[in-house]
Order: sequence, then C-alpha cells, then structure tokens
Amino acid sequence: MRLDAHRPVFPLLLSLVAAPSAYAGNHHYVNIHGGDVHFFGQVVNAACSVSADSRNQTVQMGQVRSNQFASLGDWEDPQPFQIALEDCDTAVSQNVGVLFTGESDGKDPLVFRAGYGAGAAHGVGIGIFDGAGNLLVPDTRPPWFAPLQEGETVLSYTARYRATDRRVKAGSASAQVWFNVIYQ
Repeated sequence: MRLDAHRPVFPLLLSLVAAPSAYAGNHHYVNIHGGDVHFFGQVVNAACSVSADSRNQTVQMGQVRSNQFASLGDWEDPQPFQIALEDCDTAVSQNVGVLFTGESDGKDPLVFRAGYGAGAAHGVGIGIFDGAGNLLVPDTRPPWFAPLQEGETVLSYTARYRATDRRVKAGSASAQVWFNVIYQ
C-alpha cells in the first residue's frame, strides 16, 4: 500500500486500532475502591462462648465529686456489670475466671488508669471487683475461679473509683479495659 502525500495517515491508523475494539463489545467497567470489610472471630476449644451483649459493653460510672475522696486509697461509686457466657459445656471445663487487662494507674498498680488527654481527671483510677468482693489486679491472672453452669454462666463484677493521690482533680475519668476468659 502506497501512502499518498495528500491523504492523511490518521484515518487509516484509527481504523486499524478501532477495528478490534468494535468486535470486543461496548463494555465499560469502572473499578472504584468502596471500603473495607473486617471479619473478626475465632474457632476455639472453650467451654462457653461470650455473649454478644458482653463483648463490647459500656459501664456508666456516672459522676462522683472530687471532694468525696477524703484520703488516698478511698473507694467511691460502685457500678455493677456482668459478663455472660452462653452455650457452656461442663464436660470441656468446670471453672472460669476473667483476666482484665489495660493500663494500670501510674501511682496505684492495683487499679486501671482513669482519664486521658486534655481535661482528664487526675488522682483517680478504676478498680474491678469480682462477685465475692475480691479486687482483681490489672493484667494479673485471676486468683479465683467460678464454677461453670451447664448452658449459661453469668459472672458479676463491680467497678469503683479509687483515689490514687491525696488530691483528686476533676475531669474525664473514663478507662479502656479488655478481658480474656480463662477456663480450668
């Protein structure tokens, strides 16, 4: 084929390039990232499963006046909460305990730190007690285990504020605590 100097080359190239796409159909796809999906779960050989209501719960500690703490180590404002276990099988384990983890208070390692960032309370922490009234030390294997019940077992706890300094300063006194269930 001879190219004529007076004929443009562009239409010939366009027809050679466009011809295969005409047979491929007129499909147009747009791929845009729409987000992420995170799946969380476990397969375990445990005696029970933690109730969905107990996994990510919020305990409302309410308000306590800073002048209610008369001295270092005073406890105030008990707030009960529970961890429910379901589908328990006592053939797998007979006893259960809960390990609470998180940041302990810098002045009192027996309680969790309460208050973070600007506007945080100072001189106060949160202690957790089991159903028998025993203080559960942060990040420490539970010293007491409760017997499991076939089917459902409900573990009762109480959270309380504790003065970790002689002077408690008002502010936000929230804490983040995680728990692990331990079977015997």
